Amino acid sequence: MTETLFEDRPGVSQPFMLYDGAVRGRLVRLNGVAGKILGSHHAYPDDVSRVLGEAMAAAAALADGLKFDGSFTLQIQGDGPLHTLVTDITNDRAMRGCAKFREDDVQALQEAGGQGSSLLDLLGTGHIAFTVDQGADMERYQGIIELAGTSIGDCIHQYFQQSEQLETAIKIVAGRAVADDPESPWQASALMVQRMPAEGGQPPSDEDEDAWRTAVILLSSVSDEELLSPTLTEEDVLSRLYGTVGGRVLDARDITVGCRCSRDRSAKILASFPMDEVLSMAEDGKVSMTCEFCETTFEFTEDELSAVVGANSKS
Repeated sequence: MTETLFEDRPGVSQPFMLYDGAVRGRLVRLNGVAGKILGSHHAYPDDVSRVLGEAMAAAAALADGLKFDGSFTLQIQGDGPLHTLVTDITNDRAMRGCAKFREDDVQALQEAGGQGSSLLDLLGTGHIAFTVDQGADMERYQGIIELAGTSIGDCIHQYFQQSEQLETAIKIVAGRAVADDPESPWQASALMVQRMPAEGGQPPSDEDEDAWRTAVILLSSVSDEELLSPTLTEEDVLSRLYGTVGGRVLDARDITVGCRCSRDRSAKILASFPMDEVLSMAEDGKVSMTCEFCETTFEFTEDELSAVVGANSKS
């Protein structure tokens, strides 16, 4: 059943509304997307995979509430053993992610405290940056928050509290689909609710206040196991949580794994460096470049790279 569900839907963002639209939300479940990125593309230590999975789920949930034509990136940088983490998702919901870490330090941390090291233990002091990039002709939007709390969800909650955006509550979790099975595929999920502004800019009524508090309380009642379950559908989870308050499920949006690397782009990157420096990395007459996101390797001969340099100089 686990494999079948993961194959049928790599990932999904399931939007919904409560109280006739006074509260809106989305349930993100990455299913096979997390399984492929955290399993097939990367063989990271479990603590690193867990934090990257949480970041991926958070990015998908945040991006699905925005209108953009390009990419949404969530990047974390810190001074801890896990010092860099990047995940992005395009407007057509193609996702990728990777992490950089000091393997010996991560292993030592896990040996000292076991699996499940806290966010700050892994990342140390640093920040999270959210970036919307719509191409060279459009201004980029970026928001930055300090790393704080015990999870990425805590950081995002702090960001919305400090900004003047919508009141937001979010729960994020990543782990194995079957917790006690180390061979079980990775899964990641985020459940977010947001309070919509009152019509005409009016202050919220007592009824609106009660509705929001109820939505947040019900969100906090969902378990990690429910969010990661390979047998519960999105509708099952939302019905259990919000079925008694008149929740309505909207059209689901599929999320897939997608990397924007290419042979042509890799050649141009290599050709932007001094040719002598690039050729010093050659083995058997070829220079290789491996994508950090999907682990695809592209090989180039000296003649191929020289041709790219020549083409760039004429453009």
